[in-house]
Amino acid sequence: MFTAGTVLAFAIPRRHFWPLLLLVYVTVGVQSAFTKLAGETVGTFVAAMVLAATATTLARDPGRPPRLILLLPGFFTLTVGSLGMRGLTTLAGGHPVQGFTDLLKLVTIMTAIAVGMVCGAALAPGGTRPARRVGTPGS
Repeated sequence: MFTAGTVLAFAIPRRHFWPLLLLVYVTVGVQSAFTKLAGETVGTFVAAMVLAATATTLARDPGRPPRLILLLPGFFTLTVGSLGMRGLTTLAGGHPVQGFTDLLKLVTIMTAIAVGMVCGAALAPGGTRPARRVGTPGS
């Protein structure tokens, strides 16, 4: 359902649904496995790295969706916006220690996602395909 919602919300062509769904499952699977092995931050980092490397590699093929489209559903699967809201709600409810713990966890996880995406893109062989200019033949 999440992937279908992303396809609809971002007007992604429906033909890209299945590759996106596969990337979401790979991302969640890697995150779950590494979270059990080494903790939430490491699991999120490794999942972001695998997602970015896979998206970068797949995007090199002209028949596949661009890298940003390939990253979207997996990225939103990894983000922890609810953790930030929970931290703010806990702070407002008069529990500052738990509130700040949740907010610190949010910052840590978001940093793991960002660094993992950069590392994954750097690990992907050959980079991405060159962008096409609007108005040129083939665009």
